Amino acid sequence: MIWNVRRRVAFAPILLALAAAPGCVTKPALSVHHAEFRGLSAFGLGVAIVLQVRNDNSYDVQVRNVHVNLAFGSRGYPLGPIDFAPNQWLGSNQTSFVAVPVTIPWAMIPALVGETAGSYAIPYHVTGFADVTATRALNIDRNNYPVDESGSIPRQMVVDATRNSLPIPF
Repeated sequence: MIWNVRRRVAFAPILLALAAAPGCVTKPALSVHHAEFRGLSAFGLGVAIVLQVRNDNSYDVQVRNVHVNLAFGSRGYPLGPIDFAPNQWLGSNQTSFVAVPVTIPWAMIPALVGETAGSYAIPYHVTGFADVTATRALNIDRNNYPVDESGSIPRQMVVDATRNSLPIPF
């Protein structure tokens, strides 16, 4: 009986931290910083979309794995599933940069160029899940943290990143 009491007392701080953590979490603020051309492949145009992430929490957060679907353009051209593991810590009350590797299929490029001609931005929508860890000391893991974000990438970023690589007039 005394052993059970000691065990409960030993786990009390951890359980308290786990119970308090979900109520105090502030979702990191995301914005697109820039896009970088990464290369050409048989599948399409390789681009890294660099996100600027502001973690306003009082503790560090690690993004371990990301499993999302990305759709570009107002018509929602799907890029299919994107799975990557940045394993990057976002410092508390700091801004970090996270590069997201994306391959834009060859068949989608003319449609995106045509749809966004005369437009400043290319809209996108991301849905899926991320696996995160809160605080380096306690390593509180949360898998399947929902991601549902919309935004836009300045068209000129993508044009500048790819201008010298493709013989397509932008």
